[in-house]
Amino acid sequence: MTGETKKKAGRPPKARPADTSELRITIPTHEIEYIKQVAAIKGIEPGALVRKAVETHVSLGERLEKIEADMNEVRGLHSSILTSLDRIAEFIARRERDYRIALAGGDIQVADEVFADDVMDVRRDLPEYDDLPFEEDDR
Repeated sequence: MTGETKKKAGRPPKARPADTSELRITIPTHEIEYIKQVAAIKGIEPGALVRKAVETHVSLGERLEKIEADMNEVRGLHSSILTSLDRIAEFIARRERDYRIALAGGDIQVADEVFADDVMDVRRDLPEYDDLPFEEDDR
C-alpha cells in the first residue's frame, strides 16, 4: 500500500467554505426539544436553525452598535444645533434691543438702516416706544 491512500467507508464529510469554522455547544435537553420543534415547523434542520439564530444575533449586535454610534452622533449634532440657535436668538435679541435704543434716542442713521423705505413712518412713530425694557434716564 505504498503510495496509496486508504479510503474511509461511509459518507464523505460536507465541504465547508474556507472562511468558516466549527462551533460546538452544549444545550439543555428541554431547549434542544424546543429547537427541534421550531426547526420542524420551519422545515429546516435544527443545526441550521441554531446557525441562523447565531448569525442573526451577531448581525443584529453589529447593527445595534452602528445605530447607537449614529444616535450618539445625531445627539451631538442636535446639541450643536440647539447651541447655534441659542446664539442666533441672542444675537437677534441684542440687535433688536440696540435698534430700539437707537430709535428711541432719535438716531436717524439706524432708522435708515433698518427701515430704509419707511423712515418717515418710523420718525413719526418714535414717541410710541414706551415699552422699552430700561429706564427713561438711560435713553
